[in-house]
Amino acid sequence: MTKILLIEDEAPLRAEVAEWLTFEDYEVIQAGDGIAGVEAVFHYQPDLILCDIMMPRLDGYGVLLETNSNPTTVATPFIFMTARASHDDLREGMSSGADDYITKPFTRLELLHAIQNQLDKRTARERYHENQIQQVQQALANEHEQRLVKAKLVGMFSHDFRNPLSTIWSSNSLLRDYADRLDEPRRLTHLNRIDASVRQLLQMLDDMLIVTQMEAGSFQFKPESMNINTIIQSIVDEFQAINGEVCTLIYESQVTALVMADVRLIRQITSNIISNAVKYSPLGGEVHVTLERHDDNYVLTVLDHGIGIDKEDQQNLFNAFQRGSNVGKISGTGLGLAIVKEAVTIHHGSVHLESTVGEGTTVTISIPAPSAEQHSLR
Repeated sequence: MTKILLIEDEAPLRAEVAEWLTFEDYEVIQAGDGIAGVEAVFHYQPDLILCDIMMPRLDGYGVLLETNSNPTTVATPFIFMTARASHDDLREGMSSGADDYITKPFTRLELLHAIQNQLDKRTARERYHENQIQQVQQALANEHEQRLVKAKLVGMFSHDFRNPLSTIWSSNSLLRDYADRLDEPRRLTHLNRIDASVRQLLQMLDDMLIVTQMEAGSFQFKPESMNINTIIQSIVDEFQAINGEVCTLIYESQVTALVMADVRLIRQITSNIISNAVKYSPLGGEVHVTLERHDDNYVLTVLDHGIGIDKEDQQNLFNAFQRGSNVGKISGTGLGLAIVKEAVTIHHGSVHLESTVGEGTTVTISIPAPSAEQHSLR
């Protein structure tokens, strides 16, 4: 059932609109002010948000910025409901990232039309993205279409760039325009989101560059002395900063020695596995990340309690552009695990995946990584 979050401080209007939507078989979640609305956004993960502009504690623009500052909710269709209908109000609402704007008083049919229009647009965007992936898969089967593959790759990465860019823009706008209403922990949250989103964008660019280099056979393996524990801890912290409202990451490690490995590839391996675990975890779920040393092998384990992967899909997941058949509307390119497999192979390591549908997935990476001291004696 489609979930709609209704944020409106006028109780009679809120009750009437909720009744309209319930009659149309929508699941309706209600909030009486902006702060309660933001909490409901992150707790319920609605399919669409209807929001008044003039409200106590936090106005509708603030709710929109909070929604768009989080990558898990940034793509949620957002419709303003307001009696303010001046050109400046309309421009501010749409420039802030709203999808539509409906003026009070409105009729039941006007509201339902606006809602259906945005839900249809969202479905069209999701279908277009899936179609892009299918076209790349088809093109990969024909070596003469490599130019098309590269063009589609750029298109898919451009699509995925939008969420972290929206997070940066919205968090920055909140810090600039609502600084007096944000306490210190909330300000720090948005600063951390900006920092983590920038790193995420850099990671995507590196993904695209590495895929291109591996495809061309020009990738250079550059092992160096590194503190693998520190690098993995920083990656976990980045994901926690962005996804803290919807998922908790728990990291455990007793590894202290410096090791010889390629820093870029270690980041690729860790980021892609954690990204998948977070993406497919339930709301409020936990992702456990563990780093251990077994003799000369460093073993990274990432465990989630998400949707799991069907056995028939598991054997193909490490091929480029392959995804589980049960991912539904969760977006993705299907490149992450292919990059992981190649990066682990370059390190002469192994990757193992165990998964049960409805229970979760565990990915284990084992890399023979001698310490920096052992490497210097060779």
